[in-house]
Amino acid sequence: MTPSPSPFTDPLLIDAKEPISCPVTRRVGGTCPMEEFQLPENGFKGHPGGQFHLETAKDSDCAGLLFLVYHLGLDLDSKISATAKALGVQIPEYGTLFADLHALVRTIKKENQVQHKVFVCWCLIITLGLLVAFPWFLVAPSALAAVVNSFVFEIYFLNIFHTRHHKGGNLYGIPWLDSLTAQIYDLVDKTWGYYPQAWWQNHHLKHHMHTNENECDPDMPAMYPMIRMFESQERYWFHMAQSFYWPFLLLFSVARFPIQNLLVHGGRVAYFLLWVVLMWVIPCLHGTAGLGAALVVQGLTGLTLTYKFAVSHSSADLIPHGEKEPASLLTRSDMTIDHWLANQIEESTSWGGYWTTLIFGGINLQIEHHVAPAIDPPLLWFMAQGVKKICKTHGIQYTEEPSLLHAMYKFHKRLWIMS
Repeated sequence: MTPSPSPFTDPLLIDAKEPISCPVTRRVGGTCPMEEFQLPENGFKGHPGGQFHLETAKDSDCAGLLFLVYHLGLDLDSKISATAKALGVQIPEYGTLFADLHALVRTIKKENQVQHKVFVCWCLIITLGLLVAFPWFLVAPSALAAVVNSFVFEIYFLNIFHTRHHKGGNLYGIPWLDSLTAQIYDLVDKTWGYYPQAWWQNHHLKHHMHTNENECDPDMPAMYPMIRMFESQERYWFHMAQSFYWPFLLLFSVARFPIQNLLVHGGRVAYFLLWVVLMWVIPCLHGTAGLGAALVVQGLTGLTLTYKFAVSHSSADLIPHGEKEPASLLTRSDMTIDHWLANQIEESTSWGGYWTTLIFGGINLQIEHHVAPAIDPPLLWFMAQGVKKICKTHGIQYTEEPSLLHAMYKFHKRLWIMS
């Protein structure tokens, strides 16, 4: 699919020197311009989305955008509006694109309530699988145990870790169940995963708010100079081979997390030592077979997990706004929600069907996920057709691929073009 200009992104339709305004902006009672949005001074102790979401937003350069996107599909014009008014908070203005997507998500959630139960059951199955598979790996490390554990770790981080932290810690929406499982999940997250406090900043804020922005998004843009994905990045001689050496860079892309947690993100030494003992010392007690199994778990998980993230934001068909458009189109405090949503959609790819969405926590539907990051992943699949129609109405490019293999092809095509 060849990228085509839209009213939101065509540089011929806007003046790069002037602030961007939506074609149509809806005003409802108690609203304010995006750049004037402020969170309550004394916080909101009963915030359903978690206190760290509020703290992250307070320290961000786009609190208004965060407020709207994380309330998309919720009771924004009634309960949330009334609560905001009581706290002296004005809701940021939003336009017709946000209104259309907001109405779509509310309808999808109402018509597919059973999907929440499906997701709860799936997460509990993953949790049980982890509690069974990992002891098996420690007691009898083998190639089969390593492959099974790699798969369980992958679906744990895509479903439980990713969704739980996007939802402010309330993965299930069932207080006693969230409380019961929190201790298990916190241990796994801080031992094997991305230290949550750092993830809230780097993924929730920087990646989701500044997708594909050079020197800001810590995901694909941050892989430079090893990987060149943007025209503005200087080309080196070794980039001619990046399509071929890319997979080898992924083999231990998840093994870096415990090390970064300790050295960069302020993680505790105890979690790092636990990771060393569980992932390396105990398996190596079984000899070379144990060491080989440990290497397979780390390498295979890094390969499969990171590939799915990478293909969703790096395709030959995507519109790189930071490269092709004026700098004023990059995320900033006074950007309208409609322009920000258009950028998010045109910087992302969706691929696969319902079962891919359920199994891999919606990582395949990045367009829908960036539009509504805090909803249950299975609902993203039900959103997709409606989002495509809305994009067509608003003249926004929607990029999709039938499968992961197709998405990988487009990803490597971009690597080749940039090489």
